[in-house]
Amino acid sequence: MKRLPLPRARGYILLVVLIASAIAMTVTSAFFGYYASAVRAERQALAEAQALALAEAGIDAAVYGLNQDGNYSGESGTALGNGEFSVSVASIDGNTKRVTATGFVPNSANPTALKTVQATVGINTSIVAFRYGVQIGEGGVTMGNGAQIIGNIFSNGNITGGGTVTGDATVAIGSDATANQQMETQNASFNLGDVSARANVAQSFKPSVSAELVKIRLYMKKTGSPGDITIKIVADNNGKPSTTVLASGTIPASLITGSYGFADSTLDGTPLLVAEESYWIIAIASVSASDYFIWGRDSSGGYARGAAKYSSNWNAQNPSWSAITGDLGFEAYLSGAHTKIEGVTVGGDAWAYTLVDCTVAGDASYQTMSNCGIGGVQNAGAAITAPAPFPISEAQIADWEAIAEAGGTIPGPYTHSGPETLGPKKIDGDLTIPINDALTLSGPVWVNGDITFGNGTTFSVSPGTGASGAILIADATGATATRGIIDLSNNVTISGNGGTNSFPMAISTNTGTNAIKLANNAQSAILYAPYGTVEVKNGGGANQITAYHLVLENNATITYVSGLQNASFSNGPGGSWAFIPGTYAITN
Repeated sequence: MKRLPLPRARGYILLVVLIASAIAMTVTSAFFGYYASAVRAERQALAEAQALALAEAGIDAAVYGLNQDGNYSGESGTALGNGEFSVSVASIDGNTKRVTATGFVPNSANPTALKTVQATVGINTSIVAFRYGVQIGEGGVTMGNGAQIIGNIFSNGNITGGGTVTGDATVAIGSDATANQQMETQNASFNLGDVSARANVAQSFKPSVSAELVKIRLYMKKTGSPGDITIKIVADNNGKPSTTVLASGTIPASLITGSYGFADSTLDGTPLLVAEESYWIIAIASVSASDYFIWGRDSSGGYARGAAKYSSNWNAQNPSWSAITGDLGFEAYLSGAHTKIEGVTVGGDAWAYTLVDCTVAGDASYQTMSNCGIGGVQNAGAAITAPAPFPISEAQIADWEAIAEAGGTIPGPYTHSGPETLGPKKIDGDLTIPINDALTLSGPVWVNGDITFGNGTTFSVSPGTGASGAILIADATGATATRGIIDLSNNVTISGNGGTNSFPMAISTNTGTNAIKLANNAQSAILYAPYGTVEVKNGGGANQITAYHLVLENNATITYVSGLQNASFSNGPGGSWAFIPGTYAITN
């Protein structure tokens, strides 16, 4: 085989090496160029993500700022993490504002990335959920012939008489009048949901007798606008909460205000507790630095039958619980006498421990039954229903009173003179609205005495409240057994302002048998008497009634308005600014 001369062969080899080197250098250069570009893109994406997080932090800062000062208008150059944010706030109306927040990385002077977001925030005007046409406490309901409840009824006590419920009728298991176990001393506090380790806070107790647990109340207040509290009732596991759930429930955040008060929990069951065994109430909340709950605490540990602990995750495989010094405020109620529906016609479904001499068009659920006509399915031995908490708490009423008093005090007794708009205002004594006069509410009015409406008077809500109603409270300080009575029994015309659900609500804290009297065609009110009796007669009617005890005389009618599931009231307690879902937008 003929070979190339050595110099010529070397030239070819050199050429091949040079070409291969050029190719390698080109590929290497392209790779490093691509890598550098990818790194730059990744860094830019990270910076933009950080800028978006900073802008969203600006929205949170605006909500917090508004809750500290309603005149908060924004801030600039606030340093946070790897950058800073700026916020501006523009009013839309009295209850809504538009917040614009921009995040900068690393700063606003020379940003490598920036993002701008907008959101609408609104004031919570104390949403109150009236889910039933009638909701009654342990005092129960007495219905005269021809009396009607057009809608559903939930009662913690008996429903008896000769009337008709067009919807469903539910009677919960009976509850003892007083708590079996409680801790009601408050000289300190413990936060729930302010940091991750306090996402779950628990208090244990030992019942003194064996019975069903039917109601839990916690002594709470809140800061900001936290979400609802989830409740778990669990067994004990060697001195700490177990993960064995006996019942679950919820405490709506709307029941808790910025002032301490007991708030009731719903429960989805009524677990049988054994005397002298330990059980735990676990309160679970979302974690937020600005929106959380404060649980009243006795630092001296005055409750000898339990302990308090906290955890970051109660339901972990091996949860860690830390001790809290002292005990947390609570009340635990056990089951009492059996309850019943007797003599009443129910157009929908019915549940009670006992059904007697009744007619039920739909399904019937019970433990025992005697002489009842059932149109639907009979569920003998059905699960027991736990009592339902009232939709307004003691703390909410106290806050409405504080708002009313802040608006100024009128010495009483006070006789209304001519058409007049009141609110917020406190009247220190009885209030009388004379014959054919008119009272219009523009905010909460607290009467430290009785309220009497004369024949032909008008009770309405000011157009200035918009779609919100207004509140009239009769609360006689230190004399609730005899005073704080509201008399609407003289052909009173009751109305809103034309806005959706702008109903007036009359609240009485009287504990007697005539806390609120409604008669002679008075209509369209929400009546609330959590400790006493509401009496409706002579054609009187209402849109919703909540009371400890209700007496419906012959032909009285209550017509539930479906929108009351989300009724709001002007100048309500817990009027906190909060993000309105669905209004978030990235604008840059």
